Amino acid sequence: MTEDDLVGRGRELAALERRLDDARDGRGGLVLVEGEAGAGKTALAHALARRARRRGARVAWGACLEGEGTAPYRPWVQILADLRPGPATADLTAPAPDDRSRYQVFDAVTQTLRTAAGAAALLVVLDDLHWADAASLRLLQWTASALADDKVLLVGLYRGREPFSYAEAEAVLRAVGRERAARTLALGALAPDEVAALAERALGRTPEEDLLDVVRERCEGNPLFVLEMLRLAQDAPRMPGRAVLPGRLPATVREAVGRRLGRLDPDVRLILRQASVLGREFTLPLLAALTAGTPDALLDHLDAAVAAELVTDLDGHTFRFAHVLTQEVLAAELPSTARRRLHARAATALAAAPGGSPDAVAHHLRQAAPLTGGADALAATRAAADRARAQLAHEHAAFQYRQALGLLPLVDGSEAQRPDLLLELARCAFRSGAVDEAWRACKEAADLGRAAGDATVVADAATVVRGITNSPLTAELHALSEDALTLLGDDDPVRRARLLAQSAATLDPFAGARAPETSHRALLAAEACGDPDALFLALQARHTALVDGRHVLERLAIGERALRLGRDTGRAEPTAWGHAWRMDAFWELGRRVQLDAELAAFSDLVARMKEPLWQWRLLRVRACLALYEGRFDDARDLAERALAIGRRGGHEGAAFLDLVFRSHLAVLSGRGFPEVEAGVRAFVAEGPFLAAGWLADVLVAQGRTAEAAGLWRTIAPAVRDFPRHAPEWIVAQTTSAHLAVRFDDRATAALLHDELLPYADRHVTAAAHNPSGGPVTLCLGVLAGYLGDRPAAERHLHAALASCRATGSPPYEAWTHLETALVLSRRRPPDPRGAAEHLAAARALAERLGMRPLLDRIAAAEPAGRTSVLTPREEEVAALVKDGLSNRQIARRLHMAERTAENHVTHILTKLGFDSRARIAAWYASQDRDRG
Repeated sequence: MTEDDLVGRGRELAALERRLDDARDGRGGLVLVEGEAGAGKTALAHALARRARRRGARVAWGACLEGEGTAPYRPWVQILADLRPGPATADLTAPAPDDRSRYQVFDAVTQTLRTAAGAAALLVVLDDLHWADAASLRLLQWTASALADDKVLLVGLYRGREPFSYAEAEAVLRAVGRERAARTLALGALAPDEVAALAERALGRTPEEDLLDVVRERCEGNPLFVLEMLRLAQDAPRMPGRAVLPGRLPATVREAVGRRLGRLDPDVRLILRQASVLGREFTLPLLAALTAGTPDALLDHLDAAVAAELVTDLDGHTFRFAHVLTQEVLAAELPSTARRRLHARAATALAAAPGGSPDAVAHHLRQAAPLTGGADALAATRAAADRARAQLAHEHAAFQYRQALGLLPLVDGSEAQRPDLLLELARCAFRSGAVDEAWRACKEAADLGRAAGDATVVADAATVVRGITNSPLTAELHALSEDALTLLGDDDPVRRARLLAQSAATLDPFAGARAPETSHRALLAAEACGDPDALFLALQARHTALVDGRHVLERLAIGERALRLGRDTGRAEPTAWGHAWRMDAFWELGRRVQLDAELAAFSDLVARMKEPLWQWRLLRVRACLALYEGRFDDARDLAERALAIGRRGGHEGAAFLDLVFRSHLAVLSGRGFPEVEAGVRAFVAEGPFLAAGWLADVLVAQGRTAEAAGLWRTIAPAVRDFPRHAPEWIVAQTTSAHLAVRFDDRATAALLHDELLPYADRHVTAAAHNPSGGPVTLCLGVLAGYLGDRPAAERHLHAALASCRATGSPPYEAWTHLETALVLSRRRPPDPRGAAEHLAAARALAERLGMRPLLDRIAAAEPAGRTSVLTPREEEVAALVKDGLSNRQIARRLHMAERTAENHVTHILTKLGFDSRARIAAWYASQDRDRG
């Protein structure tokens, strides 16, 4: 279909033009156009491209090719070539430097597109995405997210009802479609009146009604089929009173294409059949090498195909089948033996040609392998896999390694390569995020290693998949590591050090306390062998093993060692972990200045790395800080951005950790309880027994204490058994402490007080990217007050208040004021004025921040007709502050010295715990509402 044939696509074209206008205004995005073969996707995109150029926008086009012989990133290589010459154009064909990550390469492409858009706009079209390799689709996902606020419109075309060339690509494209800036546009069948309009335009006259009836019935609104049918109908036999004999017309679009091919000279059709082996696009020299024909003779045949509108001459050198269905029909006409011989010739020609694609050579050799043998195909496929791995196209490299494994039965003596191929497949699959496939390949390789008595294979299989915790795979990884250690012995210190680290990192924290001892052995072994990878693994294992708060200073030192390792090796990953571990420790220690400095360095590093999972962690840390500071709207927005990146990057724990975050947000702000409760209930149903304490805490925050009490009675006897070396220990125990007080469980409260007392100088946190529960002294103050030790309670709460202010947490400052007020009101003799001051401070903070659950507790704690914490004179001054008067104006109004007015304002700020006159005004206004 040409632009002139775009009958029935006016709405779709208008929708695309609106998106183009949005892009010109800086609101870019992605539109995925889905439709069956012949629906007019490409014609629609060409029409949009013409309109874009008329509006001054640049246009770049990339097409995917059918089959397994396409190099990774092919459509993007074409797009970048379209944009040359240009500044800092990214290169996807060259191997990436060792110190560069895939996402840095992706970011370079994004920057190239952003620069190319300039002041106008850029339209990027990717055709036939159902044939795209997964790496190309990952790059599309990255650009769609990164360019959502730029002058770039991405348009992807694909067939939604047909199998994808690469199995993993379909899932990736679905993920692309879930991006916030992505929209899907489906091209359906033409309506009957639209078929009539298309027929009239194609024939240049009004078509006969009986012809239209046949076309409508058989073509089912497919534009390409309609046009092919009309071409055939013009030459079909007629009978009186009928425009066409229905029995003489094809029943499918492929049959229609076949009929049109039947009109060609047999020699032309033969040449096109042979060319179909090369794919949808082919060059004249390659076709000459394939057919042994002369260029002049071939050009004569191709000219006939061009005249029949079956082939398009792109530049006199390169030709393209006008529609992929033409190529598919021709390829299907070839007998299998002839097709395999042609593939073998194509491989020879490509290998000899300058710049021949290793992927294409490997593909043709694989197709010829049943006829010619698999040795050359295996070597070429391994070479293509190695090249894709060097290009950081991990999914495509994994595909090539799978193909290589499939060739082994065809090559005598090649089974010895299977373990190595499996391990390479596992490494590439793991880097692409396909953890399950990576682990299956590791297990198969390990089985082969055991059978062959090759301990190195088993050892390598045990250390490919890393960083997996709280997963069903963790126990399997640990078991394989232990098995490999037994088989390996002491002859290979590097592998042994890596295995010790993997074994320590995968120990179940709930099953025993051997992690510190095992990780210490791993660290000593890594230091002895001097291998940087083994040392990094050992540092990770050691950090994991020392989660108990008693070891926080050692964890801080481990973070510093990771930073040094990163500097010494030039690797970003140890540096990133070093910053992350130090942020965890500084937050636990309540050292805000150091935490902020570490966060700044971490932010700079993540900006350079471009790795999604590190971006996820950074956003999580910022979200948790916003939550800790009471910036609830910012916290929620940051957490939502983090969740989107975590899902996109394949982080298996992103959704769960987001639930943890939203739970804390709900408890502090009162927002989102229904969704949080549903999520927590689902986790508790499948999770560990003591997780019920989490649900009880959520219920208490909603005021549903009776239901929470039943849960508490169930789990209270087991609280003492929660393993101290589990990373959630301090979070779980402080939650249990509040529940014990709420449900008058004195024995458990006393137990938890004694367990938590050694951590009085710490904050409740499992990591910097998880929400904080405030200072431990807040919990200790609650426990001591409940247990009757009023002096200890006041000391703890005073320390908690100082810690909240030092670390900048108004929400936990407000909670501490409330708990202090409750302790002072129970003092013997009671301190009603002190209690009232703290209640007022708690209320002022809670109202400013919007802490509904805390306001409910404050209301319950306030006596009826409560007295103000301010003196009558201070009340007068506060009222005038509310009215916007300055100190000088207040002094004149109340007939006092200006310095006296200033002192009154200072006293009010101190009593209420405020830092500005605006907060006094807001507080006094709320008091007026309450009095009213």
